[in-house]
Amino acid sequence: MKTLPVKTLFRVVSSASWKQAQGIVPRCGNDHHADGVHLCLPKAIAYTTNTYFTADEHPILLEVDIAPFAEQIEWREPTDSEPWQRPLARIPGIPVDSIISITPLEIDNA
Repeated sequence: MKTLPVKTLFRVVSSASWKQAQGIVPRCGNDHHADGVHLCLPKAIAYTTNTYFTADEHPILLEVDIAPFAEQIEWREPTDSEPWQRPLARIPGIPVDSIISITPLEIDNA
């Protein structure tokens, strides 16, 4: 699949995962299964947040500068439930120094 001309992507993590970040934001269980770090386009943020997180996890949105690992991103095809490209970075974790902004998110799956 063709690489999109983007400079930043997004990652939703629990506040506990963010607090554990020391140099890199660690992978989650789904990341280990896919052998990469799941990132998302802006249009996938709400879906990702509301599908994979609960309010108790206090999800956080990380805006990530992908320049340091852009060549290691695999652009996976859309699916029926996720009708957008699904970037997967083949890296051990997101370098903390690649994070541009951090925003708390609200869960809308009550």
